[in-house]
Amino acid sequence: MAADAANRGAARASLRASLAVAALAGVAAAALGLAGVFAPLDRIAYDQAATRLPAPAGPSPVVIVAVDEPSFAEIGLPWPWPRSLHARLIESLRAAGAASIAVDILFADPSDPAEDAALAAALGPDVTLACDEARIETAQGVLTQQVTPAPVFAGQGARCGEVGLPLDPDGALRALPTGPDAFAAQALAGAPTPPAGALIDVSRAPGAMARVSVYQALDAARMLPPDLLRGRVALVGFDLRAGPDATEAGPDRFRTAWTTRGAGLASGVEMHARAIETLARGRWTVPAPGWATALAAMAAAAAAVALARRVPPPAGAAAAAGVALAAAAACAAGLAGGVWLVPAAPAFAALVAGLGHAGLDHARERLARRRILRAFERYLAPEMVRRLAEDPAALRLGGERRTTTLMFCDLRGFTTLTERMKDRPEALTGILNRALTEIADAVLESGGMVDKYIGDCVMGVWNAPLDQPDHAARAVAAALEAARRMDRLSARIDAEARAAGLPPIGLACGIGIESGDCVVGNMGSDRRFDYTALGDPVNLAARLEGLTKRYGATVLVGEGAAALAAEAAEAPALVELDLIAVKGRAAPTRIHVPAALWPAAGATTLQAEALRLYRGRDWSGAAERWRRLAALEPAAADYAAAMIRQAEAFRAAPPPPDWDGSVAADSK
Repeated sequence: MAADAANRGAARASLRASLAVAALAGVAAAALGLAGVFAPLDRIAYDQAATRLPAPAGPSPVVIVAVDEPSFAEIGLPWPWPRSLHARLIESLRAAGAASIAVDILFADPSDPAEDAALAAALGPDVTLACDEARIETAQGVLTQQVTPAPVFAGQGARCGEVGLPLDPDGALRALPTGPDAFAAQALAGAPTPPAGALIDVSRAPGAMARVSVYQALDAARMLPPDLLRGRVALVGFDLRAGPDATEAGPDRFRTAWTTRGAGLASGVEMHARAIETLARGRWTVPAPGWATALAAMAAAAAAVALARRVPPPAGAAAAAGVALAAAAACAAGLAGGVWLVPAAPAFAALVAGLGHAGLDHARERLARRRILRAFERYLAPEMVRRLAEDPAALRLGGERRTTTLMFCDLRGFTTLTERMKDRPEALTGILNRALTEIADAVLESGGMVDKYIGDCVMGVWNAPLDQPDHAARAVAAALEAARRMDRLSARIDAEARAAGLPPIGLACGIGIESGDCVVGNMGSDRRFDYTALGDPVNLAARLEGLTKRYGATVLVGEGAAALAAEAAEAPALVELDLIAVKGRAAPTRIHVPAALWPAAGATTLQAEALRLYRGRDWSGAAERWRRLAALEPAAADYAAAMIRQAEAFRAAPPPPDWDGSVAADSK
């Protein structure tokens, strides 16, 4: 019962911590959202979502009558055109059945009286002219001046609409011009009044709205399809295609939601046309209020934490990302209903909450690992304790198949040394500990694991339990470092012996290295087991260590380790020595020595020539090269002598015709 109560208490504490994480994440996201921190991201999201909505069915209620390059070419007059031409245009559009004519051109100043009179005569209640508001910034403040059509056009029944367009902080045009004096509202008789902050419907792709040129509209009966303008708003304005590109804003050219998708800038007349269609169809989008954003952020944070509590900690981050994407998708889906709930704050809340909960789980897991470390560090090796802390299920018998590199490093002549020092066992133990420490440090500093100590031998393992892609190269480097350390230690111990009036010890080591597939894991009994490696490469590495005496080499590298080491970014240079079938193993293996142990220039070339001649049964030629090698590189002298003896033996008793160049080892 006490255990159950403890578990219930831990569960309640975990729930309280999760709720705190969700609340903090939600509040932080809501505060940042209300402060406008996420506004740039929300605008990008809106552009991508709004431009992917399905366009309204049927033709647009607006036809753009463009003052464009073809019109200038056909009409042949410079701008400004005579106002009598605009009068003809209005009369032609009216005759073609346009329900309303909106002219996005300012006629603020008087011109030729006859021209002005012609335009005034063409005006009527079905015409909307442009007016604007000029803002002049001075040192004293901002002056606002209303720009209206010239007085000569007053009293003709035409309406006046504000052509100013509201821009977002990033310079893009997304907001729907609202108010009864807006140009779109004046152009559309009886237009509904949208709420403040409403957004233009941009679902119709650029170029999809009906568009004709002024020169065509001047002769609509002959040049336009019948009924093209009937019952629709004819919107006259500039739409010059030779204007700025998508990166250059200019007069009457605007960035829009489509600009981020590579559609370039839009003309003012096109945006007025979109505004008129938005009003005519009632398809505006209303941004959700700030409290809805805060509520969505809190809900997303709670959902992310709730999901993270149901999955393992590593999957918590993925769950948070999934909730964030779902929140963003839900916000985008709201556009279909005419509501825009900004997605950045809910998505941020979900990510922060999910990652925060994952961090909380990680902290709990680290605490549990520390408890395991404290409980077992006195009884097991640190590497094993760390593995148990990460995966308590590993505390069982069994293993896994891995490609590993094994190294056996044995002290040479230690049996003889033991006999010499039988009257001084403490001194012998001191020498052994110092030697094993140097070897083990070389293994550990290269990233290897000291598997075990076997008397005066150290077994090292690489690529287990952790992955090390360059494990063979690491083992060769560790072997060379161990050999250097043993040379230095031997010099120190011999100096100490001479100072004490004793004969020198002459410590040395032999090292065998091989790589291959092994079974690594906890081996032993139910009561006592160790993490170790089993397999043919283990036995071969031990055999190679024994062969170092035969070949007079400090380090021998097997065929498998040589192949893997060659794939490393910093591959060690190796020199092939022989092809030998070790005792207890039928298949021969190529053995190598690190070239670093034969530093003399030309030594590796001589060895390659000698080996080629030897395998070609030119015993004399091979022996001659090995004699030269021994004279050139003293470190290779013992090896050369061994190979000369082997060549002489083959000269006396030649191998069979199908000889593959190998020899059999007659001892371990």
